[in-house]
Amino acid sequence: MFQGIFDRKTISLNGMWDYRIDQNDIGKRQSWYLTDYSGNGWRTIQVPGNWYLNEEIGDYFGTIWYKKDFRLTEKKGERIFVRFEGVDYITEVWLNGKYLGFHEGMFNPFEFEITDFVDYDGNNTLIVRDCAPKDPTEFIEADNDETPLSDGYKFHQSKGITQIKGHMIEAMHRPGCYSKYRMDGNSGGIWGNVSIVTKPEIFIENVKIFTKMDMNGDGREYQDSAMASFDVYINSNCAKEKEIELGLDITPYNFEQEMNCTVKRTVIVRPGSNRFKLTARIEQVALWWTWDHGKPNLYTASITAMEDHISTNFGVKEIHQDEKGQWYLNNKHIFLRGMRYISSLWMSEANEDMWNADFDKMLDMKINAIRIGSHIERDGVYKICDEKGLLLWQVFALHYCISDSDDVISRASDMIRDMGYMLTNHACMGMWSVYKEPEIYGLEDKPNTYFKLCDVLRDTLGQVDTDRWIHKGDYREDVQNIMIGSCQDGDMDVHEEVIKPNVVEFGADSVPSLKSLMKFIPTDKLWPPDWDVWQYWGLFYYNQFRRAKTELGDSLEAFIYNTQKYEALVVKEQIELLRQKKYQPVCSMYLYYWSDACPLMGSGLFDYYREPYQVYESMKAVYTEVLISLEWNEEPHVIGRPKKYIRGDQFVGKIWVTNDHFHSIPDAKIFWCITDTEGNRVKEKTFTLDLKEDSAEVVDTIKWKIPEDYVGEYKISMCVEDGTGNILSRNSTVIMATE
Repeated sequence: MFQGIFDRKTISLNGMWDYRIDQNDIGKRQSWYLTDYSGNGWRTIQVPGNWYLNEEIGDYFGTIWYKKDFRLTEKKGERIFVRFEGVDYITEVWLNGKYLGFHEGMFNPFEFEITDFVDYDGNNTLIVRDCAPKDPTEFIEADNDETPLSDGYKFHQSKGITQIKGHMIEAMHRPGCYSKYRMDGNSGGIWGNVSIVTKPEIFIENVKIFTKMDMNGDGREYQDSAMASFDVYINSNCAKEKEIELGLDITPYNFEQEMNCTVKRTVIVRPGSNRFKLTARIEQVALWWTWDHGKPNLYTASITAMEDHISTNFGVKEIHQDEKGQWYLNNKHIFLRGMRYISSLWMSEANEDMWNADFDKMLDMKINAIRIGSHIERDGVYKICDEKGLLLWQVFALHYCISDSDDVISRASDMIRDMGYMLTNHACMGMWSVYKEPEIYGLEDKPNTYFKLCDVLRDTLGQVDTDRWIHKGDYREDVQNIMIGSCQDGDMDVHEEVIKPNVVEFGADSVPSLKSLMKFIPTDKLWPPDWDVWQYWGLFYYNQFRRAKTELGDSLEAFIYNTQKYEALVVKEQIELLRQKKYQPVCSMYLYYWSDACPLMGSGLFDYYREPYQVYESMKAVYTEVLISLEWNEEPHVIGRPKKYIRGDQFVGKIWVTNDHFHSIPDAKIFWCITDTEGNRVKEKTFTLDLKEDSAEVVDTIKWKIPEDYVGEYKISMCVEDGTGNILSRNSTVIMATE
């Protein structure tokens, strides 16, 4: 079982290690794990680190051996463990020539006890064999689109991936995108921290926390107290049963409150693993809220078992979904302005500086929810979301075409159980998905993942987390993607589209700045574009020129501008459309995604180098808590395109105001005006009204006959202020008068 990460005494083994590439997989036969083995070919490498980022190794698939010498000065009698935060993908470990064990996976931490193998008086040698191979699946061309791409770079579909790595092995936006090279960019390596951990003879393996807000007698209203329940897993190395006292103390972590919440229980611990329950009532409970609706209040639970003491933070909240797919946080209907997030394709790059910079910008953009998948981030991400008040939707590490074999189901189930134990205590955790798009295939004969693999995974995760909603994946259960001009036709009529409550991906694609582009596209492939190379690095030819209908232009700079301009407009108008449909039925929306996970032509607000695309500013302007927006009279209703009207036409536009606050806004001032290209106002209006709390409504309708003597653009500018003159939202839409 997954063992918790706590504030124990550790010795870091990070730093320079020896490594040796085992291209022909002969290391085990030649006993490279023996401490006296001195074969040639050992070099040095930084740990933690994904080997793709090492210039000497690069995009290598196969086995690499790691070696680290260390000394221990700790007194004998303590139990000693070696802990790995993350190794990708199949790991075997030896200490001083003794085999410690095997681990499969790339995101779940693991450890081995080394108490009996440690030499306290001399040198210790730790050997790690890491195998990150290409998956044995076959990739088959499944492309009927007319493009200038060579056969190898056209769309290819895997028959059934067998490794549980999600975005790190099979996804749309990664090196080799959609081509037969789509597994390139290997994430192999010891990417997480390695440490020696000391524990007492009887220690706390893990703690699983449940919270439940108290209800009144008829079960309709919450009270001001809550129950906190702790499953405490105890490991004993004693030869006999032993009576011990468990202790629990709950204190505020990030707020001030006088409280006395202490529990003690005497239990009998048997040799091996044990599980006990501790339960405490929290009076005058301070709830965890998203940052925009309250404070993300956190408590600290301190638990003792004889000499062992650990502490972990938790929050008290309830998140549930009603029969219409709507979300309620602490019994309040909530709208989630979300963002999909992946810090990097190579997780060793992720760190607190990166996360804090990213999440501070998200808060500045008024984002209140994050969707992570199909991968698991380092633990620091979840701690930041706990403390900053960002509600999280976690997707398990499965993406696209996965095998539905019994073996894959068994291995994936073990890993999703680990994911549950790793993350369920985090206050930010809101909901789960067991798979990212299990029914997206380009082949007729596809694995039965949705009705086979996904059912088992949901059942397994549900045994760990009995409270939160678990989504099987794909576009069922009130979930869908909207990627207009990318994965969907840019000329689609959005008024004819059936929109579901949870839009888990929306957005479009574009090309990063020339400065960023030149870092990963060879100069001779830039212009005119070598479409094979561009497709490999994320420019989906069919999407750009058949769906988005982007103009190539007469220069590279013009093409970059055209792609970014289109993405900025179509994303802005997707947001306006979805927020006008607030609770009718939309209740959550997640941009795909914050930043490109690798050097790429992607769908992020920022590229891999954290340089912003044009869409960053346009999205920031319309992700405000209060939004004023226009719905214009055009049928079919197409967004992201010029809005053309013939001179003399009647223009009708509905002015919408969306208020995501849990409070009304009295005496709000609404202003709109229409100006021509010279800035002349041709029509305007100002009025006041009370904006309802947590609402979206039409507050006015513009009816205007377009002058017959003018050809050109008109700008419809809109603004809403609160009763004291503070600007809550500015927005504008451009229409064109034509011959």
